[in-house]
Amino acid sequence: MKMTKGLHRSIGVQNAIFYTLFFVAIGLVAFLSREFHFQSDWTYGNRNSLSDATRSLLERTTEPLKFVAYVPEDAMLQEQLRKLVAKYQRVKPDIKLEFVNPDLDPVRAKQDGIQYAGQMAIYLGERSEVVEQTTESVIANAIQRMSRGAERLVVFLEGHEERNPLSDNSNGLSQFLTSLERSGFKVQPHSLVRAQSIPQNARFLVIASPQKDLLPGEVEIIKKYLEQGGNLLWLQDPGGLHGLKPIADLLGLKISEGTVLDANEQLHAVLGVSHPAIVPVVDYGKSPIVEKFTGSQSLFPFSTMVERHPVADKNALVWQTEELLTTLPNSWLETAAIDGAVTYEEDKGDVLGPISIGFTLTRLLEQPEAAQTIEAANAKQERQQRVVVIGDSDFLINSFIGQGINLDLATNIFNWLSDDDNLLNIQVSIAPDTNFSMGETGSVVLASFFLILLPLILVLLGTVIWLRRRRR
Repeated sequence: MKMTKGLHRSIGVQNAIFYTLFFVAIGLVAFLSREFHFQSDWTYGNRNSLSDATRSLLERTTEPLKFVAYVPEDAMLQEQLRKLVAKYQRVKPDIKLEFVNPDLDPVRAKQDGIQYAGQMAIYLGERSEVVEQTTESVIANAIQRMSRGAERLVVFLEGHEERNPLSDNSNGLSQFLTSLERSGFKVQPHSLVRAQSIPQNARFLVIASPQKDLLPGEVEIIKKYLEQGGNLLWLQDPGGLHGLKPIADLLGLKISEGTVLDANEQLHAVLGVSHPAIVPVVDYGKSPIVEKFTGSQSLFPFSTMVERHPVADKNALVWQTEELLTTLPNSWLETAAIDGAVTYEEDKGDVLGPISIGFTLTRLLEQPEAAQTIEAANAKQERQQRVVVIGDSDFLINSFIGQGINLDLATNIFNWLSDDDNLLNIQVSIAPDTNFSMGETGSVVLASFFLILLPLILVLLGTVIWLRRRRR
């Protein structure tokens, strides 16, 4: 084709129009990308997004939330923190982020409790807390603690060989205690012989399976505490009440001395346990404590049966009692000693499942005399007394607190008893592929390959190459 001046001019015009439209399209795409945002997290477990628990916590937070990062003038670091806080701002747009150089403003850093660069102060309303890590769990726990408004004191009864909340051995409760402290609780062992009363600022009392009889005077103190509206968590293992029968009568409950068993071998294989006294619970009541646990599994080793048993006493307290935890139908209450093979024997007093091993009790406390002013009367609110009784304490110990949803269940029980209903079911989940575990066989194979086989192959190849070069 012959190239004429007119054709050349036409091609030039076409090219000009093409590049003009091309750059206009690029500009429109840039404009649209600035005005409209779309993000999608394809990582396994959505680790780059906030968990449902954290989003729920932020949505329930009514006070303004602010992050103050005490970092040096580092553009890259600040951009990383902006991206981190942006995840929270997508849930709660009014969250603010501020950068402060602690070297240039040491007075403010000292006021916020900053000790060195890299720390972050989180403000929730007028309250603040300093964190050293910016992981979701650390930030969520800090917000959760501040949302309580004040530290929650929980007293554990001691002096009768109860579970020790401070012990870090397999039968202690230190792992659960650490989780509680991160969530804003303060745990304190308490001796009734030493103090002769229960602290008035305690959110609730914990009786964690005493192994020695309580003194009658101690029992009277607990009864008076309950009659005056105190909250209680009573964990009772098989083997007797050790002087606490008056408390059971006051609650209208009967706690057996036998042990709940389940000899289903297929179930044991699924759970990865071998002892029949370790039973799962997948059936929960209607309490807010377990509202979102449907289908989830918790493990209870060496538990006992708890059942309603009203006492014909005109002075007995009136409770609203509901089942909380129920074992599977194949379980039973073994009344005899567990020795060797065990089977259900009805003629010897065994009770066939499902077995109730936990109850919640509530009652509305009587209001004082009418207030003298309308404003005071309108300000009055009924307070609900709360009690949780579970026929097991082992599900809280260090060797079992990590099994199933034991930790979530225990945390919800503590939140409910401390009247923090808005914090129920706010346990932070972890992406399922962030931990790697390998069986013993796989470990041996992998170690043998890298420590033995691979070095031998390299030595053999080196020898072959050396021999070939030598022959040349």
